[in-house]
Amino acid sequence: MNKDNKYVPLHPIHTKEMQAMGFDLMDLESKGGKQYDSSVAHRHTFFELFLFTGGNGIHEIDFHHHPALKNTVHFVSPGQIHKLTLRNTKGYVFCFTEDFSLLKPKERFIEKFSFYDNAAQPVLELDASLGAEIVTLTNFMKQEFNAGQKDSTDALRSYLNIILLKIQALFLSDKKNVQQTEKNKKLAAFKDLIENFYAQHKPVADYAEQLHVSPNYLNALCRRHDGRTAIQLIHARLLLEAKRLLYATDMSIKEISFYLNFEDVAYFNRFFKKHTQLTPNEYRIQSQEKSLKSTRP
Repeated sequence: MNKDNKYVPLHPIHTKEMQAMGFDLMDLESKGGKQYDSSVAHRHTFFELFLFTGGNGIHEIDFHHHPALKNTVHFVSPGQIHKLTLRNTKGYVFCFTEDFSLLKPKERFIEKFSFYDNAAQPVLELDASLGAEIVTLTNFMKQEFNAGQKDSTDALRSYLNIILLKIQALFLSDKKNVQQTEKNKKLAAFKDLIENFYAQHKPVADYAEQLHVSPNYLNALCRRHDGRTAIQLIHARLLLEAKRLLYATDMSIKEISFYLNFEDVAYFNRFFKKHTQLTPNEYRIQSQEKSLKSTRP
């Protein structure tokens, strides 16, 4: 949905000369030059990996508050809304596009690095050994990145893949996460379609037709691998977008309703309250108060 950009700050790759490459690397301790802008809730057009090495802070990712603690990594996908409150926070931010990260053509990023699935946990804790190893790899990347050589892209991509693969191995050390990554690929394709069309309020039959399956088969697939029906998955994505806009923008309830293609405001209010037990305005007040409380020293 391209019109998202109008209402929620949408940040491209930070360094202009790196935009063509699709990669950027920032130090959270930077005193001069480029500084990570984290003061306002925003989206990105790319993936982010946060590696925290010291200090503390609060990282809000889609309304959930996570402490930015030493030896933790945080993941943010394109379109997610997040904000980082820095409190002498030390560490690094890797910014990269899907095209930059993939070593092979036709790979699917989320299948290869399943910890970036929005349904998965957005934070992992590293043990001291793995944390030190990833910091060492990051320092090698910094040297390569700062050298600014024209042929550095392949080296940076390789270093990034090593780091992501090490995190993936940690993620898959939990059997629950292994099961998550082995879900039917047809379900993954359905979720991709939802991401593109959720605001068009398409019926399940339309999605099933695009996937070349019957609506009954699609519902059974969703129940078996996700525990929800197809329409529940569609509604969950629509609700997530409504929450993002209520939290991160000054759009009126009416504007959000029309933006998300509801027939009228009353229908939007009923839909939202049915799924959250709160009116949109109650949710906005509650979520913003929670955000303010969490960022106070």
